[in-house]
Amino acid sequence: MSGPPGLLVAVGTFLHGFDELVAAADRVAAELGIGGTAQIGGSRVRPRHLAWVRFLPPDELRARIAAARVVVCHGGVGILGDAMRAGRPIVAVPRRGQPSFDHPADDQLPFLRRLTTRYPIQLCERVEGLRAAVERALSGPATITYPLGSDVPDIVARFLATGQGGALPVLGRARR
Repeated sequence: MSGPPGLLVAVGTFLHGFDELVAAADRVAAELGIGGTAQIGGSRVRPRHLAWVRFLPPDELRARIAAARVVVCHGGVGILGDAMRAGRPIVAVPRRGQPSFDHPADDQLPFLRRLTTRYPIQLCERVEGLRAAVERALSGPATITYPLGSDVPDIVARFLATGQGGALPVLGRARR
């Protein structure tokens, strides 16, 4: 199922999904009168206002991210990286709760707090603040340039230039 570009909600591939985020994003979409699509993964909640799909192939997910006005997502590195490379405004909601072997939680908040010191990402620590965070994202620019410099290509090139017997270079800091 697909919806018009507006919100792209993505909860990742965690076995149990992210019911709280799916429900809140659907409610916000209805309240603001905007459409979009939710990738709900293993969530039990099924949106009533947003189109939804359990999982999208990576290329299709990236295409939907690129077409979205705002990406609303959990704090996973993959979805954040895809949204940043696409230049989309991002509202990130960390998974919360008691961590266990079967339930990763509370690892995303420290990461997102750190990320928001470098990049213009809307951090929504609790879903009760999702509407305000989405409204801020919608009122800002439609495209954002995230400076995502990396020195990995330089490291690989230097390594290849030294030949098979050369020592691996020490990983450096990302360029700004």
